[in-house]
Amino acid sequence: MLRELRDPATCHYKTCALVGASGTLLGARLGREIDSHEAVIRVNFAPDGPMAVRQKHAPHSHGPTWVADVGARTTWRVLTMEGYGYLSHYPRFWLKPPKGHGENDDMSGIPQRPLLAVSCHTPSSNMGRCRAERLRQVFAHPWSASYLISPVLIDEVRRTYFPGVANQKTLSTGMTAVAFAQQLCDEVHLYGFGNGSCEDVCYHYYDCGPTAGSAGLNQSDFLHNPRVSGGFHNFSAQADALQRMAREGKLVPHWGRCDRNLGDPPAEYLASTTPLVARPRARRRGGGRGSRGRRMSRWAREVEPHVGTNEEG
Repeated sequence: MLRELRDPATCHYKTCALVGASGTLLGARLGREIDSHEAVIRVNFAPDGPMAVRQKHAPHSHGPTWVADVGARTTWRVLTMEGYGYLSHYPRFWLKPPKGHGENDDMSGIPQRPLLAVSCHTPSSNMGRCRAERLRQVFAHPWSASYLISPVLIDEVRRTYFPGVANQKTLSTGMTAVAFAQQLCDEVHLYGFGNGSCEDVCYHYYDCGPTAGSAGLNQSDFLHNPRVSGGFHNFSAQADALQRMAREGKLVPHWGRCDRNLGDPPAEYLASTTPLVARPRARRRGGGRGSRGRRMSRWAREVEPHVGTNEEG
């Protein structure tokens, strides 16, 4: 069944910007360069510039600055099947009973932009969102704008760059996106990924600063504490893998800024009447692994109206 799934209409790009969510993008002013590539690939629901303005815990809400830092275009998003499962066009939410809890007879009418590349680490016949029935509902229909990343490709990267690495159960979505981009693009330019040297920088550029509450973690939290990711991803080993790929010429890194900043607006925007700082909000309590699903669900709801941000921004 997996072999019969179709490929996207465009499977080749000359240059791609692969954009992660690292706080090193704040203040780096790489947005114009990011948007200049033939395709822009983003990881999970990390917002592009127009989306970032609307995020509750972003360090500021100045639109031109966000576009200057992270760009405005999105051609592809790479996410896990778990992340896809929070979108309204996931079959269980979209289709009528008995196949789902929605209002639609089939999958026609689902969003077509941006394209989605989805990973399942262990597809199976009878278990979870990666079971054959669910994969067929998501991918094997003529309206699908989502494509399954080959599990063989994911396993190849795991065996090549993470053999015997402790606290590394699966590839992060970022590393999966790297493998995916390398298949589609002659040149992969990397933005918003950590290289292990910027420990005080925010982990996510969109969840950073005085309004972030307990979610505003730093790079160091992930580099030195495997429990933060539940022991699923070794981000120190990931940084080493990215450095190795750069040495091997498999990607072109643009590491951004290593100093901690909150993306202060450039001088030409200082006179703008647009608010520069998000409205203060009460700090949230908790935030441990037990609330991850609730945070992810809320995050998907916040960004989903804008997930379809297309090539024209």
